[in-house]
Amino acid sequence: MQNTTYVTLKRAAQMLGVHEQTLRRWERKGMIRMARLPHSGHRRVPLEEIERLQRSMAAPPPEPAVRLVPPRLDAKSQEKARKLSKLVRADLSGLESEQSFDEFMAKRRGRLWLP
Repeated sequence: MQNTTYVTLKRAAQMLGVHEQTLRRWERKGMIRMARLPHSGHRRVPLEEIERLQRSMAAPPPEPAVRLVPPRLDAKSQEKARKLSKLVRADLSGLESEQSFDEFMAKRRGRLWLP
């Protein structure tokens, strides 16, 4: 059977550079595995868990789900944007005051997007 080394909650927090309460919260969320002493209930953290979290915290962040692309600033793109803007303004100028924007867009698209 493997002999695992454990450290106190305070020492684990110091090693990870987080607050002790953060480790308690991570345990409740299932992000870290801890052991409890039989009579006192004090927490002990396996060194393997600390090493795993250190690797995870040092890893580069994942790629964002949405890639932001800056707008084109060339003259052709700017002119196209101005033309589209005029078309949208013309469409919206026909919006009746008693009609909601959602109703206007639903009529324009021919379907409802919102329930």
